[in-house]
Amino acid sequence: MRKLILSLAATPLILGSMAVSAQAADDGFNVFSDVKFKGELRPRYQFTDKKATTADAGHQLTNRTNLNFSAKLFEVDGFNGTMELNAVNDFGTEAQTNKDVGGEATVAKISQANISYTVAGVTGIAGRKTVNLDNQRFIGSVGWKQNFQTLDLAAVAYGTGDFNILAAYVYGVNAIADDGYNYGRGMYYGNLDLDPGRNNGNGPNLTLSGRTNSVAVNASYKIFDPLKITGYAYLLGSASDTYGLAATGKFKAAEGVAMNYRAEFAMQAAASLSTVADGTLGGGTGHKDSALGDAMYMNLDFGANIYGILAGLNYEVLGGADAKDDKTTSFQTPLATKHKFNGWADQFLATPGTGLADFNFRVGYKSKPVGKALLVYHMFGAAADGTTASGIKAGDAYGSEIDLLYTRAVPNVSGLNVLVKGAIFMNDDKVNGATSYNDDVTMAWVQLDYKFATK
Repeated sequence: MRKLILSLAATPLILGSMAVSAQAADDGFNVFSDVKFKGELRPRYQFTDKKATTADAGHQLTNRTNLNFSAKLFEVDGFNGTMELNAVNDFGTEAQTNKDVGGEATVAKISQANISYTVAGVTGIAGRKTVNLDNQRFIGSVGWKQNFQTLDLAAVAYGTGDFNILAAYVYGVNAIADDGYNYGRGMYYGNLDLDPGRNNGNGPNLTLSGRTNSVAVNASYKIFDPLKITGYAYLLGSASDTYGLAATGKFKAAEGVAMNYRAEFAMQAAASLSTVADGTLGGGTGHKDSALGDAMYMNLDFGANIYGILAGLNYEVLGGADAKDDKTTSFQTPLATKHKFNGWADQFLATPGTGLADFNFRVGYKSKPVGKALLVYHMFGAAADGTTASGIKAGDAYGSEIDLLYTRAVPNVSGLNVLVKGAIFMNDDKVNGATSYNDDVTMAWVQLDYKFATK
């Protein structure tokens, strides 16, 4: 049934790409009208060096080709369809074992295929779609990856400007590592990789893809310009239930001086929804209520733009497991755009069993003629005590990281941007051997991004 729903959503769009101006013989109406097309070519070179793994560095050259078609259906105002194809080609990878951090999957697949109808501010949508909620900490499309993440869903959204709400039932996750052919082949959403090294023996390394039975609700209200309140509930089948509240805002402190802030708190508990009838995941490697949930999350952020000079402070805590209680684990965000958080070296895609405290500050500069330059410095530590075997105590350091970025539009070439980016993760010797964060990791990227569209 799920495949049928997706196929029904995709069929009119596939036909439209072949015959955009198709007309019904009797009444002459257009099946497809107001057709819009946009595309992207994004070649990228990536360098990865994990010092403790091998003396050889990893290299990868990839390209993303993305083609997106959208149109009004049957000349009905508010009735629209979207079809998108995404292909990632690998033009040469060296030191394959050293590509494990940040590697790109080679795929060719339908990345989006959905239909939507909007009336009186209410939009209903069904099919496959990229979804980015709030700052993408809990649900995001992971757009940084060449093979980004999409969700198969049925959703309803309503917005008036100051008030917005979205409620969605999610029945499929197409993750960044999927090859485009595994949907529906028994890869249950919520596959658990019980990696004691990565998680200090206290929790699962969550990698979620395939079928699911999940619900997401997100609502926000802008009380006045500097204050917006957002509440959310994300019930991820056989994984966890997360409930949270965030206060965000931005304001002009003086001429040429803009400020912004975020204060957020969330709690995570054991899953109330199950993906499969018996509650097992991925061939029995986990259970719907075993060692999942019961953790807290906090995020405090303050930023400023002073005549183009950027500065900010951030403190984020993903709670850890209680070593005395085998029914709890660290706070996980399996559907997030994780690359945005906790360092670009991607050392904390799964929260350690002892949790994660990330204190970081950023400085940079942004203007049209110059582009954007940014430096971020992270200090990582444990948020909770570990088991006796791990020997980790709350406050112990995992290490630190320096992230650097420069991006700008290429002059005189419409739609073309260049990006140079790097990440240097340095482990802390005090926990060397007690965790898997004993690798010094250096990563670098050089990317061109060319976007084009019909007018």
